This record gives sequence, C-alpha cells and structure tokens, in this order.
Amino acid sequence: MMINKQQRTNIVDIIRKENFEQNSNLAVTRSVKDGLKNSITYSELFKEVEKYSKKLSIIGFTSHDRIALFCEDSIEYVIMALAILDTDAVIVPISPSLSSNELEILCNRIKVKYIVSEKKITTYSIVSEKYLDKLYLYEIDKNIKYSKYYMEVNSPAFIRFSSGTTGESKGVLLTHQAIIDRTSAADERLNIASNDIIGWFLSMSFHFVVSILLFLRKRAHIVLSQNNFPTGFIDSFETIKPTFLYASPFYYNLLATHKNISSTLLSDVRMAVVTAVSLNKKTERKFYDKFNIHLSQAYGIIEVGLPFINDRFDDEYICSVGKLLPSYDLKIKDPDDKGQGRIYLKGKGMYSAYISPWKKQTQWFDTGDIGYLKNSYLFISGRSKNIINFAGMKIFPEEVEKIILSYDNIKEVRVFAERHDVYGQLPIAEFVLASKEELNVFKLKKYCLQHLDSYKIPKEFIEVESIEKTLSQKIKRT
Repeated sequence: MMINKQQRTNIVDIIRKENFEQNSNLAVTRSVKDGLKNSITYSELFKEVEKYSKKLSIIGFTSHDRIALFCEDSIEYVIMALAILDTDAVIVPISPSLSSNELEILCNRIKVKYIVSEKKITTYSIVSEKYLDKLYLYEIDKNIKYSKYYMEVNSPAFIRFSSGTTGESKGVLLTHQAIIDRTSAADERLNIASNDIIGWFLSMSFHFVVSILLFLRKRAHIVLSQNNFPTGFIDSFETIKPTFLYASPFYYNLLATHKNISSTLLSDVRMAVVTAVSLNKKTERKFYDKFNIHLSQAYGIIEVGLPFINDRFDDEYICSVGKLLPSYDLKIKDPDDKGQGRIYLKGKGMYSAYISPWKKQTQWFDTGDIGYLKNSYLFISGRSKNIINFAGMKIFPEEVEKIILSYDNIKEVRVFAERHDVYGQLPIAEFVLASKEELNVFKLKKYCLQHLDSYKIPKEFIEVESIEKTLSQKIKRT
C-alpha cells in the first residue's frame, strides 16, 4: 500500500520539520572506550534515514508491514527505527536479550515480515549480507496477510509489548498520530529543549516513543551510556554533561551509592525522571543527598503514554506519580473508604488496539492499577491482580515492598501470596541482601510494624540470591 508523503501522517516528517533550522546540532552520541565517542548530527541523521528508507522501500517495505528491530541501543538503532517508520512500515521492537527460540515464537505470533538485526540469525534467509552496513536484514515471510481490522487502521507505527509481569505480553498497536499526540502531551511537563543533553540508560526496545522520539522532535542531544557501569557512565558524561536524566530506580541507586562517581558529575541536571518501576524513598533520599537533585516519578503506560509526572518533593509526596497532565482525564472507579479505587484513563495518544488477539481500544483505559488522589496528586497502591486477600483484608504487595526496601541492606524484594486453608492467603516476602552482612529478621519485622498495619506484615521472610524479572526489569508475578 503506497502512501503519498505529502498527505500522510508520520512522526518522521514531524521530526524533520521541527529540526529544519537546527541540522548542525548533535543528535546522538555513543561513548566507545578510552574517551572516544561516536556522534551524529541531525543533518547526518536525516541523510542516513533517507538513504536507508529508500533501500528498504526498494526491498518492499510498505504501510502496515511488521518489521522486527532486534538490536542493542546505538546510533544505528535510531537511524534504522526512523528509516522503517519513514517507509510507513510498523516497528516491532524486540529486546536483544531474547533467545533465538523466543524470537522465533514472537515473530510467528506477531506475523513479522522482516527482521533487522545486529546478530547473525541462522533460522531465516538473509536478504543481503551487510545490506544495511552494520546490520543484517532477514526475510521471514513477505507474503504474510494481515486481518482486515488491522489493515483498516490509519498510519500504524509501532507494536509494543506490555510488561508481561503475570503472563504473555500483549501487542499494543500505536499509530503515528498517537505518537505525535503523546509526545506533545508529555512535553507539557518535561519541556525538552534543543540545548538539553539527555543522559540515556534504558533499553530502546522498551522505551522509545515518549522518550527518544520526543527528544528528537525537540532537537535535544541524546547521549547513550555504555553498558559497563560505572566506567561507561563516567566516560559518557565527564565531557558531555547531561541536563536531563531518564532512568529506572536501579540506575539512580547505582549513581547514588557508587564511590567512583563524583557528586559534581550531574551538576548541570535540571530534571531526573524515574520510570519503568516505582520509586522508593530510600533511593530518592540517597540521590538527593549526593547530587542535590530530586527524582521525578513518572507513570508511563504503553497503552496511554506518560499521563503523570511528579513535581512535588516534600516527604509525603516523593513517591507520588504527580498530577494529571492537561491532555488526559482520570477516573477512580469503585473507591473504598480510603479513596482507593481502580484507575481509568483517557486522552490524546491512546493505543488503537491489542493485536493478538485483536481487541479495539475502549474510550476509558482500565490500567489494572489501584490508587488514590491526595490534593490532586496520584498515588499508586498496587496492581489489582496482585492483591493478597488475607482473612478478607486486602494487601498490596507493592506497598509492603516499598517499606521493606527502605530498610538497611535490602537490595530487592518480592511479596507474594501463599494459599492458606483458614486465612485464604498469607503474605510472604523473599529478599536479596545488598551485602553479606546478616539480616536480623526480627528487627526487620519490628521496622515493618512501625510503617504498616500488622496484618500486612509478611508471615515469612525468605532470603534468595535473585528475584526473577521480566525483560523490562519489572518483578515477575505469578
């Protein structure tokens, strides 16, 4: 299906248009080693995108085609993502940590036509050896047919996956218009500018639409941190000091606790956004004490966008996800006597459908989260499906986990339910220690009693070596 570029809606056109006068600005930098860096300007980026967009179009990439992008974060990733979008094909970002078997299952389920990969894959036929210079292009089945429901969607762009914390991930379909709308909505709070330098830590396979594409729209300079922490981080940001950070609590905790990272390294940072998993007070305090920078918890949802970003940092509100952004509406359904209820959202940039099986978007999106408002600030209590029912009383594992994580020497924790004939379910905690120092469980329980109702205290604490997580680094729930 050919689309007239003059008439189409495409995020790449928006990025080109909004960067017209800033083509000499640096777009993306990647530290290599020993202080050496690879960089690309916006002018060079657009030339590369144009070159590969034409190549992919000649091969046959066109509107609605599903293309798997199976790569580590790099300048090439950004180029190829924009090139695929520029052909009007649909990106299916896939984590590079996926096994070959998982990759094959996913591509079959999502009906992917081609894979762009930095790795050699023996399962599929290669279109051309190094046709894309540093990347490989593999054909799965160019004759795949899609459902009429999917083909009726106007300008599809991305098929992203939900976190899959309790089961199989869902394919979430986003259009170009949705991406344009949700990046504009998020920027009402983030205020990204052309002089911003973005410190990037997360995987583009899971974080791209409201982050990378927004940064490119606003002509910011994205600096990719190396994988080898902390050397890679220090190499990246000693000479190019970031003004904006986008990371998970895991990275903020590492920055706050690592002795080789100077407190002056982040002296230019104006905003540090927390995403992927919820923030705990201990991490926020450590980070602020070292860098004098508060962490802003954001509430990102694949189906919706980034409807909440916190801007209040007094102790009571540190772990709030903030106030609702202007482009969204919120409804808390069936609140209990404490005001806690199920969170529903609607607004600009909503997803179009789940694709496997096909299910169209509803006007109000049920997040599956339970939360409450305090002075217009939203607090997330937990996931409705994770609730532990102890003798008729509800326990949110996330609430208990936050308290346990704030205790000394606790690195990770998972609270889960164990069936019981009398009480229904018992709360059980498994934890990972931050050091080899032995934990006094009695003192930990006493600490929990100071912060939680007694019925919420786990009935058993189990030390483990690790806690299983999803590919997006969220705790895997059973």
